[in-house]
Amino acid sequence: MGEKTTVWLVSVLLAVWGSTVVTGMGGSTTKKFDARCSMPNNRAPDDNLWPFVSFVQSAVIRPDGHNFTGRTGSSTLKYSNIILNETCGVTIYAMVEGGDIPLDFPKGVTPKLSWGCQPLKNTSTSLPTVDVNFNSTIADVQKYPGVKREWYEEGSSSDRRILVIVRTPLVDTRNGVILDWNCYARVDGVPVGVENLHIILYPIGCPAGKYGGQCEHNCTCPSNAVCHTFNGACQCTNGLKLANNCQKPGPDAATIVVIVLVVVVVLAGLAWFWQKKGRRGKYNELPEDL
Repeated sequence: MGEKTTVWLVSVLLAVWGSTVVTGMGGSTTKKFDARCSMPNNRAPDDNLWPFVSFVQSAVIRPDGHNFTGRTGSSTLKYSNIILNETCGVTIYAMVEGGDIPLDFPKGVTPKLSWGCQPLKNTSTSLPTVDVNFNSTIADVQKYPGVKREWYEEGSSSDRRILVIVRTPLVDTRNGVILDWNCYARVDGVPVGVENLHIILYPIGCPAGKYGGQCEHNCTCPSNAVCHTFNGACQCTNGLKLANNCQKPGPDAATIVVIVLVVVVVLAGLAWFWQKKGRRGKYNELPEDL
């Protein structure tokens, strides 16, 4: 083994060792597991596709209260879409469609909406922003990533479609409830509104092995790890490292590379030593008198 070969091997092994230290074995990276919005993904499979349950009670709309879920076939699922992001944020797209929507204002006119909420239980969940398009059209499919084309392909072309977009920068699931608020909403200039609307949002997570706003994605975590509802990030339940597949670690990748590096250097040194010794032996065997 020549000197140039040894230098080349050492350089390659150092590069591999450096990439292993930075990115982990195999060059893979891990999504962040944010405990602020973690939910146990272990409920029994059912037809509720949402990781939340929303309780709503109002003297006008639901005097006895009602739980809204994402059950298959319900109107709340048919025209709604929930998108979860990496930083515990939630965006909810919902559309009301039909010819029976009260026409207290002419179609094409955009009334002004005012609303507000008073927390009844303190959590870190942030107050959302609410955008309402009272005259939504199919062009909104291109404008908003969570709006679905089929929402506009059903019903009559004369039906009014009202699109509501709710954005919450931070959803906190650590207190048993995400939010517990008393809210109001008014449409200025028309007798449309609601007062003392009690809203409670409960975190229930997804069925085992699922994550996402509709629990539509498959988790790829080890069997002894928790799958994050928002982004599918994994966290070992036994205190071990995810890089070791939540198993007791053997020699880590960096240690293995260092061992191999030492072995290569030693073998290169021995090869060089025996090569020098062989040349010296041949010289000693020459006749003394020429």
